[in-house]
Amino acid sequence: MDILSYYSFFPACAAIIILVIITVKFTLSKKNFLNEKPYFYSIPLFLTILLLVSSYIIFRAILAEYYFNKSLTSEPVKDIYEYQRLSIITNPYIEKYRLRFSQTNLLIANSLLDKSKDPSPQDRQTATKAIQAAIEEAKAGVKLNDQKAANWANLAEIYKHLLNIAENADSWAISSYQRAIVLDPQNANYRLELGGVYYLLKKYDDAVRSFEEVIKLKPDWPNAYYNLAWTFYQKGQIDKAISNMQTTISLLAKQGNDAEFKKANGDLEHFNSLN
Repeated sequence: MDILSYYSFFPACAAIIILVIITVKFTLSKKNFLNEKPYFYSIPLFLTILLLVSSYIIFRAILAEYYFNKSLTSEPVKDIYEYQRLSIITNPYIEKYRLRFSQTNLLIANSLLDKSKDPSPQDRQTATKAIQAAIEEAKAGVKLNDQKAANWANLAEIYKHLLNIAENADSWAISSYQRAIVLDPQNANYRLELGGVYYLLKKYDDAVRSFEEVIKLKPDWPNAYYNLAWTFYQKGQIDKAISNMQTTISLLAKQGNDAEFKKANGDLEHFNSLN
Protein backbone atom coordinates (compact mmCIF):
# COMPACT_ATOMS: atom_id res chain seq x y z
CA MET A 1 0.00 0.00 0.00
CA ASP A 2 1.47 3.37 -1.02
CA ILE A 3 1.21 6.65 0.87
CA LEU A 4 -1.78 7.88 -1.16
CA SER A 5 -3.67 4.74 -0.26
CA TYR A 6 -3.04 5.40 3.44
CA TYR A 7 -4.30 8.95 3.05
CA SER A 8 -7.40 8.09 1.02
CA PHE A 9 -8.67 5.70 3.67
CA PHE A 10 -8.59 8.32 6.43
CA PRO A 11 -12.14 9.74 6.79
CA ALA A 12 -11.45 12.88 8.85
CA CYS A 13 -10.35 15.05 5.93
CA ALA A 14 -13.39 14.07 3.88
CA ALA A 15 -15.64 14.96 6.81
CA ILE A 16 -14.04 18.40 7.15
CA ILE A 17 -14.28 19.02 3.40
CA ILE A 18 -18.01 18.18 3.45
CA LEU A 19 -18.45 20.49 6.44
CA VAL A 20 -16.71 23.35 4.59
CA ILE A 21 -18.91 22.85 1.50
CA ILE A 22 -22.13 22.77 3.54
CA THR A 23 -21.09 25.88 5.48
CA VAL A 24 -20.17 27.80 2.32
CA LYS A 25 -23.48 26.90 0.64
CA PHE A 26 -25.42 27.90 3.75
CA THR A 27 -23.50 31.16 4.04
CA LEU A 28 -24.05 32.12 0.39
CA SER A 29 -27.76 31.28 0.57
CA LYS A 30 -28.33 33.60 3.54
CA LYS A 31 -27.36 36.95 2.02
CA ASN A 32 -29.80 39.01 4.11
CA PHE A 33 -28.61 37.30 7.24
CA LEU A 34 -24.98 37.96 6.29
CA ASN A 35 -25.66 41.61 5.57
CA GLU A 36 -26.83 41.95 9.15
CA LYS A 37 -24.03 39.84 10.57
CA PRO A 38 -21.07 40.07 8.17
CA TYR A 39 -18.68 38.45 10.65
CA PHE A 40 -20.26 35.11 9.71
CA TYR A 41 -18.21 35.32 6.50
CA SER A 42 -15.25 34.29 8.64
CA ILE A 43 -16.72 30.83 9.35
CA PRO A 44 -15.82 29.30 5.95
CA LEU A 45 -12.36 30.82 6.26
CA PHE A 46 -11.91 29.34 9.73
CA LEU A 47 -13.07 25.91 8.55
CA THR A 48 -10.75 26.09 5.55
CA ILE A 49 -7.81 26.83 7.83
CA LEU A 50 -8.91 24.00 10.09
CA LEU A 51 -9.01 21.69 7.08
CA LEU A 52 -5.51 22.68 5.99
CA VAL A 53 -4.02 22.29 9.46
CA SER A 54 -5.81 19.00 10.08
CA SER A 55 -4.77 17.68 6.67
CA TYR A 56 -1.15 18.56 7.38
CA ILE A 57 -1.17 16.83 10.78
CA ILE A 58 -2.97 13.77 9.43
CA PHE A 59 -0.68 13.56 6.42
CA ARG A 60 2.43 13.61 8.61
CA ALA A 61 0.99 10.94 10.90
CA ILE A 62 0.15 8.69 7.95
CA LEU A 63 3.50 9.35 6.29
CA ALA A 64 5.32 8.39 9.52
CA GLU A 65 3.35 5.14 9.74
CA TYR A 66 4.15 4.46 6.10
CA TYR A 67 7.88 4.88 6.77
CA PHE A 68 7.69 2.66 9.86
CA ASN A 69 5.86 -0.12 8.03
CA LYS A 70 8.42 0.09 5.24
CA SER A 71 11.14 -0.48 7.83
CA LEU A 72 9.40 -3.69 8.91
CA THR A 73 9.48 -5.10 5.38
CA SER A 74 12.98 -3.92 4.44
CA GLU A 75 16.01 -6.18 4.65
CA PRO A 76 19.25 -4.16 4.48
CA VAL A 77 19.99 -2.69 7.89
CA LYS A 78 20.74 0.70 6.35
CA ASP A 79 17.23 0.80 4.82
CA ILE A 80 15.61 -0.26 8.09
CA TYR A 81 17.59 2.42 9.91
CA GLU A 82 16.69 5.14 7.41
CA TYR A 83 12.96 4.38 7.34
CA GLN A 84 12.79 4.30 11.13
CA ARG A 85 14.72 7.56 11.31
CA LEU A 86 12.29 9.17 8.87
CA SER A 87 9.27 7.90 10.81
CA ILE A 88 10.57 9.57 13.98
CA ILE A 89 11.43 12.83 12.20
CA THR A 90 7.94 12.89 10.68
CA ASN A 91 6.12 12.00 13.90
CA PRO A 92 8.27 11.94 17.05
CA TYR A 93 5.38 11.23 19.42
CA ILE A 94 4.86 7.49 18.80
CA GLU A 95 6.40 5.11 21.35
CA LYS A 96 6.79 2.11 19.07
CA TYR A 97 8.93 4.13 16.63
CA ARG A 98 11.31 5.07 19.44
CA LEU A 99 11.52 1.58 20.90
CA ARG A 100 12.18 -0.11 17.57
CA PHE A 101 14.78 2.51 16.60
CA SER A 102 16.58 2.02 19.91
CA GLN A 103 16.80 -1.72 19.22
CA THR A 104 18.02 -1.11 15.67
CA ASN A 105 20.80 1.16 16.92
CA LEU A 106 21.80 -1.43 19.51
CA LEU A 107 21.93 -4.09 16.78
CA ILE A 108 24.17 -1.86 14.67
CA ALA A 109 26.49 -1.18 17.63
CA ASN A 110 26.77 -4.88 18.49
CA SER A 111 27.53 -5.84 14.90
CA LEU A 112 30.27 -3.21 14.68
CA LEU A 113 31.82 -4.27 17.99
CA ASP A 114 31.68 -7.99 17.20
CA LYS A 115 34.43 -9.61 19.26
CA SER A 116 35.22 -12.03 16.44
CA LYS A 117 36.33 -9.09 14.33
CA ASP A 118 38.81 -6.28 14.81
CA PRO A 119 36.74 -3.08 14.63
CA SER A 120 38.40 -0.16 12.90
CA PRO A 121 38.54 3.26 14.61
CA GLN A 122 35.75 4.41 12.30
CA ASP A 123 33.59 1.41 13.24
CA ARG A 124 34.18 2.10 16.92
CA GLN A 125 33.19 5.72 16.45
CA THR A 126 30.02 4.70 14.58
CA ALA A 127 29.25 2.13 17.27
CA THR A 128 29.63 4.75 19.99
CA LYS A 129 27.12 6.99 18.21
CA ALA A 130 24.74 4.06 17.75
CA ILE A 131 24.98 3.23 21.47
CA GLN A 132 24.22 6.82 22.38
CA ALA A 133 21.26 6.84 19.96
CA ALA A 134 19.95 3.54 21.38
CA ILE A 135 19.94 4.98 24.88
CA GLU A 136 18.41 8.30 23.82
CA GLU A 137 15.62 6.63 21.84
CA ALA A 138 14.83 4.19 24.65
CA LYS A 139 14.63 7.07 27.12
CA ALA A 140 12.44 9.00 24.68
CA GLY A 141 10.03 6.07 24.63
CA VAL A 142 9.86 6.13 28.42
CA LYS A 143 9.32 9.88 28.41
CA LEU A 144 6.38 9.53 26.02
CA ASN A 145 4.69 7.09 28.41
CA ASP A 146 6.37 6.37 31.73
CA GLN A 147 3.38 4.33 32.92
CA LYS A 148 3.94 1.58 30.36
CA ALA A 149 6.01 -1.33 31.68
CA ALA A 150 7.21 -2.36 28.20
CA ASN A 151 8.89 1.02 27.72
CA TRP A 152 10.91 0.60 30.92
CA ALA A 153 11.72 -2.99 30.02
CA ASN A 154 13.05 -1.85 26.65
CA LEU A 155 15.29 0.72 28.34
CA ALA A 156 16.49 -1.95 30.77
CA GLU A 157 17.24 -4.33 27.89
CA ILE A 158 19.30 -1.68 26.11
CA TYR A 159 21.38 -1.06 29.23
CA LYS A 160 21.66 -4.81 29.91
CA HIS A 161 23.42 -5.21 26.58
CA LEU A 162 25.69 -2.28 27.42
CA LEU A 163 26.98 -3.50 30.78
CA ASN A 164 30.65 -2.53 31.11
CA ILE A 165 30.27 -0.33 28.03
CA ALA A 166 27.93 2.54 28.91
CA GLU A 167 28.39 4.58 32.07
CA ASN A 168 26.14 3.47 34.94
CA ALA A 169 24.58 0.82 32.70
CA ASP A 170 24.25 -1.57 35.64
CA SER A 171 22.25 0.79 37.84
CA TRP A 172 20.09 1.91 34.90
CA ALA A 173 19.33 -1.69 33.91
CA ILE A 174 18.40 -2.68 37.45
CA SER A 175 16.27 0.38 38.20
CA SER A 176 14.48 0.17 34.84
CA TYR A 177 13.57 -3.50 35.31
CA GLN A 178 12.40 -2.69 38.84
CA ARG A 179 10.17 0.06 37.47
CA ALA A 180 8.76 -2.32 34.86
CA ILE A 181 8.02 -4.86 37.60
CA VAL A 182 6.19 -2.25 39.69
CA LEU A 183 4.01 -1.38 36.69
CA ASP A 184 3.43 -5.01 35.69
CA PRO A 185 4.06 -7.19 38.75
CA GLN A 186 2.61 -10.36 37.17
CA ASN A 187 5.09 -10.33 34.28
CA ALA A 188 7.54 -13.08 35.19
CA ASN A 189 9.84 -12.29 32.27
CA TYR A 190 10.82 -8.92 33.76
CA ARG A 191 11.89 -10.62 36.98
CA LEU A 192 13.81 -13.26 35.01
CA GLU A 193 15.67 -10.56 33.09
CA LEU A 194 16.41 -8.66 36.30
CA GLY A 195 17.82 -11.84 37.79
CA GLY A 196 19.97 -12.17 34.69
CA VAL A 197 21.40 -8.70 35.24
CA TYR A 198 22.22 -9.52 38.86
CA TYR A 199 23.87 -12.76 37.71
CA LEU A 200 26.06 -10.93 35.18
CA LEU A 201 27.05 -8.46 37.90
CA LYS A 202 27.83 -11.41 40.24
CA LYS A 203 25.19 -10.26 42.71
CA TYR A 204 24.14 -13.85 43.26
CA ASP A 205 21.96 -13.34 46.35
CA ASP A 206 19.87 -10.78 44.49
CA ALA A 207 19.73 -13.10 41.48
CA VAL A 208 18.45 -15.96 43.64
CA ARG A 209 15.66 -13.77 45.02
CA SER A 210 14.64 -12.68 41.52
CA PHE A 211 14.58 -16.21 40.11
CA GLU A 212 12.63 -17.50 43.12
CA GLU A 213 10.05 -14.76 42.54
CA VAL A 214 9.78 -15.94 38.92
CA ILE A 215 9.10 -19.50 40.11
CA LYS A 216 6.31 -18.26 42.38
CA LEU A 217 4.66 -16.65 39.35
CA LYS A 218 5.40 -19.46 36.87
CA PRO A 219 6.23 -22.68 38.72
CA ASP A 220 6.32 -24.68 35.48
CA TRP A 221 8.87 -22.48 33.66
CA PRO A 222 12.15 -24.40 33.20
CA ASN A 223 14.15 -21.23 32.42
CA ALA A 224 13.70 -19.99 35.98
CA TYR A 225 14.91 -23.24 37.54
CA TYR A 226 17.80 -23.44 35.10
CA ASN A 227 19.01 -19.94 35.93
CA LEU A 228 18.50 -20.58 39.63
CA ALA A 229 20.55 -23.79 39.37
CA TRP A 230 23.48 -21.95 37.82
CA THR A 231 23.22 -19.16 40.38
CA PHE A 232 23.47 -21.67 43.24
CA TYR A 233 26.40 -23.24 41.40
CA GLN A 234 28.18 -19.87 41.40
CA LYS A 235 27.46 -19.55 45.12
CA GLY A 236 29.02 -22.97 45.72
CA GLN A 237 25.72 -24.52 46.84
CA ILE A 238 25.99 -27.60 44.64
CA ASP A 239 23.14 -29.56 46.27
CA LYS A 240 20.67 -26.77 45.47
CA ALA A 241 22.14 -26.45 42.00
CA ILE A 242 21.56 -30.16 41.38
CA SER A 243 18.00 -30.03 42.75
CA ASN A 244 16.99 -27.11 40.53
CA MET A 245 18.66 -28.61 37.46
CA GLN A 246 16.74 -31.86 38.05
CA THR A 247 13.51 -29.86 38.15
CA THR A 248 14.56 -28.15 34.93
CA ILE A 249 15.10 -31.50 33.23
CA SER A 250 11.75 -32.81 34.45
CA LEU A 251 9.90 -29.79 33.02
CA LEU A 252 11.84 -29.89 29.73
CA ALA A 253 10.97 -33.56 29.33
CA LYS A 254 7.28 -32.67 29.44
CA GLN A 255 7.80 -29.96 26.80
CA GLY A 256 9.72 -32.21 24.42
CA ASN A 257 12.53 -29.67 23.91
CA ASP A 258 15.34 -32.09 22.97
CA ALA A 259 18.13 -29.54 22.53
CA GLU A 260 17.61 -27.83 25.89
CA PHE A 261 16.91 -31.19 27.56
CA LYS A 262 20.27 -32.51 26.36
CA LYS A 263 22.10 -29.36 27.52
CA ALA A 264 20.48 -29.47 30.96
CA ASN A 265 21.46 -33.13 31.34
CA GLY A 266 25.05 -32.23 30.53
CA ASP A 267 24.98 -29.46 33.13
CA LEU A 268 23.54 -31.87 35.70
CA GLU A 269 26.35 -34.34 35.04
CA HIS A 270 28.84 -31.52 35.60
CA PHE A 271 27.19 -30.59 38.92
CA ASN A 272 27.11 -34.21 40.07
CA SER A 273 30.81 -34.57 39.36
CA LEU A 274 31.50 -31.79 41.87
CA ASN A 275 29.25 -33.12 44.60
